[in-house]
Amino acid sequence: MNQACDHMTNWVYEQSKKVLDSNKLLGLIGGDHSTPLGAIKAISEKYKNNFGILHIDAHADLRNSYQGFTQSHASIMYNVIHGDHRPKKLVQLGIRDFCEEEYDLIQSRPDVKTFFDIELKSRLLNGESWYQVCQTIINELPENIYISFDIDGLDPVFCPHTGTPVPGGLSIDQVFFLFNQLHKSNKKVIGFDLNEVSTGGAKLEDASEWDGNVGARVLYKLCGWTMLTNQKKNELKK
Repeated sequence: MNQACDHMTNWVYEQSKKVLDSNKLLGLIGGDHSTPLGAIKAISEKYKNNFGILHIDAHADLRNSYQGFTQSHASIMYNVIHGDHRPKKLVQLGIRDFCEEEYDLIQSRPDVKTFFDIELKSRLLNGESWYQVCQTIINELPENIYISFDIDGLDPVFCPHTGTPVPGGLSIDQVFFLFNQLHKSNKKVIGFDLNEVSTGGAKLEDASEWDGNVGARVLYKLCGWTMLTNQKKNELKK
């Protein structure tokens, strides 16, 4: 299985590199959350240490392996921050399912900032606005940002058929508001991935349109804000 994962990662890396070498913006649709490792590797080679990752997820994905798989969906960010060209900062948002090993790693790494879901909810319930919370998140990020979006970062009401839904999470309005604030802050989205969207049901007639509808809207917004942030940066350079 690990050998198959290596093959997949290398294939995604080669395809992503072709896109980046053509000066095009990179967007990847998974798959489970192991799929973007090759894309992030290609991004990291192009930008070296001069980028950060905004990781939206229910899970920290910082296990060194999961059920014997070193490139599983539970290890994607562990592999990223231990890569040759690791990001300047990994900022995690909405995390609410993690193990002791992952928590200890988060606490030991100054280049990892995790906004746990319980922390976000506490701040909002104690009177902070979502705008204020977003500014705190954005201030942790460098200028160039790669967004890694696992759909289960959302409240399960928006993604009931995803593989590992977890109670709690972000609303879709909160995420779209954050994207808008990234644009206003003059950050630049250099690429993204969207993973774990599932309509459920092995048969077509059992599938739900809801998860696909939400996933399509998230993808539409990711494409739009990515292009807008790059357009704005180009205008500022003139």
